[in-house]
Amino acid sequence: MFRKIIAFAFILALTLSSAAFAGRFDFAIIQPGQPGTTAEAQPVMDELAKYLSTKLGEKVRGVYYNDLNEALGSIEKSKPAWGITGLTFFKSYANKFSMIPVASTLPQGMQKDVWRLIVPISNPDSPLKVGGTVYGSMLYAPRSLELLFGTQGGEFAVEGTHNALRMLRKVNKGKVAGVVLDAVQYSVIKDSDRYSGTKVVFTSAELPNSPVVWFGSTNDDTLRLQAVLLDMDKDPAAKELLKLLQTVGFSPADKDLH
Repeated sequence: MFRKIIAFAFILALTLSSAAFAGRFDFAIIQPGQPGTTAEAQPVMDELAKYLSTKLGEKVRGVYYNDLNEALGSIEKSKPAWGITGLTFFKSYANKFSMIPVASTLPQGMQKDVWRLIVPISNPDSPLKVGGTVYGSMLYAPRSLELLFGTQGGEFAVEGTHNALRMLRKVNKGKVAGVVLDAVQYSVIKDSDRYSGTKVVFTSAELPNSPVVWFGSTNDDTLRLQAVLLDMDKDPAAKELLKLLQTVGFSPADKDLH
C-alpha cells in the first residue's frame, strides 16, 4: 500500500515539474517563503488555468512553487510561458531567466509593498545594531537585503521562513533577533497588543508588489494574456478566483521594475 502511495506521489511530482510548461500560456506561480505546498496549491492553480483556458481559447496549465530550489530546478529544465513571482525572486533571477514584467499584483488593493524590520523592544533602535539572524518569508533569494535597505546596509544574517508570524512570536519573547514582515503580514498584526515586546526599527522604501512576468521575448500572446489579467477585476466570474489568488486584480507593470 505504501509503495503505491509513494509511486503516486512520485508520478504527481513529475507531472507538476516536467509536464507543466508545454503550452503557449502555461504558468508558474513562484513565491518562495509562502505557506503550503505545490500539491496543496494545485486546486487554485487549476482554477486559474481553467479561467484562462476559457478566456484565451487555449489549454492552460499551471503550477505553484514556494521552495526556491525546486522552482529554480524546474525552470532551468523547462521555462513556463509566464509566471507570478515574489519580488526578491524577480530581482535575483530576472536576467538569468529573461523575465519581463507585464503586470503587477494588488494584494489588499495596495499599489506598493513596504517591508518592516521588527526586533525585541529591548534592542537598540538602529538596524545597524541588530545581531544574530533575522527571518522573513521574502529572505530566501540573494538580493533580499539589498531590497530592504537599498544603500543603507545591514550586517546581520538572514534566513527564509515559511512562517513569519511564528517567528514574530519568538521575537516577542526575545528568542530571535528579528523578523521582516511585508505590508500584508504587518497589516495582520499592527493593531494587536500580542506583540508589545517588539518594535519596528526600519521601514523600507516603497517596493513593487509581486510582478507578473513573461519568460523571454514578448509577443502577441503576451498582450493577450496581459489584457485578460488587467480585466479580471471587472469580471464577476473572476471574483472568487481573485480572492484565492490574494489580489484584488492586476495593474500594469510597475515602472520601478524596469
